Amino acid sequence: MMKKWLFFMVVALFSFNVYAKEIKADSLNLTTEQNQKLVEMKEKLKAEVEPIWEEIESGKNRILEIEKKYFEEFWNMLTEEQRTEFTKINQ
Repeated sequence: MMKKWLFFMVVALFSFNVYAKEIKADSLNLTTEQNQKLVEMKEKLKAEVEPIWEEIESGKNRILEIEKKYFEEFWNMLTEEQRTEFTKINQ
């Protein structure tokens, strides 16, 4: 449950960051104070979200390493004929 919540929050915050990049003071008639707050919010958002993205990227890399290990094990158990067939199937 916690992972789903974390994922949702990351997506939501990322979405805000994307949309916030598009926000222009002129288009919304933001006051100078509002615009400054928006800039500060975007900076804080980036500071908080960046470490999470780094964790996600690190986790993704670990998953790829694990998958590679098991694929190599799988590959080594195949005969030459099976490897050839596997290669054909996955082209």
